[in-house]
Amino acid sequence: MKVEPIYGERALYIAKEKAVVIADLHLGIEFEYMAKGIIIPMQTKNLVERLLAILEKKRARKLIILGDLKHVINEKEYIMKERKEVRYFLKEMAEHVEIWIVKGNHDGRLKSKYAKIFGARGMMLDDVALAHGHAWVSPVLMKASIFIMAHLHPHIRLVTKTGYSYNEACWIIGGFKKEKFRKKYPEGNDDIRIIIMPSFNPVAGGIALNKEKLTRGMASLIDIRNANAYLINGVNLGRIRNLS
Repeated sequence: MKVEPIYGERALYIAKEKAVVIADLHLGIEFEYMAKGIIIPMQTKNLVERLLAILEKKRARKLIILGDLKHVINEKEYIMKERKEVRYFLKEMAEHVEIWIVKGNHDGRLKSKYAKIFGARGMMLDDVALAHGHAWVSPVLMKASIFIMAHLHPHIRLVTKTGYSYNEACWIIGGFKKEKFRKKYPEGNDDIRIIIMPSFNPVAGGIALNKEKLTRGMASLIDIRNANAYLINGVNLGRIRNLS
């Protein structure tokens, strides 16, 4: 099944399913910043407008959210405000497309009349496996041809000629470390292609994968050094091992 990033966007399109895939919206994360004294304008309306434009452009019928729809803020004064943001987002989307959500680590108690919700161990669409990626996925999924995950909020740290460094959000496309993969998933497809999605919300932060090591969970199985990094505008930065 054909899966392709949408040029200039932090979203994928699966043509056969007429589905747009996004991840890591972290709705309500602004309230966490507020609690720390950092004021960031609410992003939910902007995210809705961006996403509606993508859905219209692709004539999509389905929206798949690969986890961390919400952020989960613990401060009591913000809990209801965050829930309001989540309801607003889902209600707006449900007026245009069918919504599927695969739970992420921030979605523990997520329930909604607007969406079909799948567990953290993931789901299959034909030969494509989808999961947030924070938890070990079902062995059945690892027989797929393509594995789409999120969770890592992938970035690459770049350095200018003057020595200034900055992080750029990116897509990661690669494979698993075969030996480690076979130990965990002996019946899986060790040639499965991995696509790691950038966070749809640009204020959600991320990990510079050319500087950080991945040591836990599904991420520990990924051959990140030999994976390729692609900027949101489609520029191929090459293998991560050459970007350190």
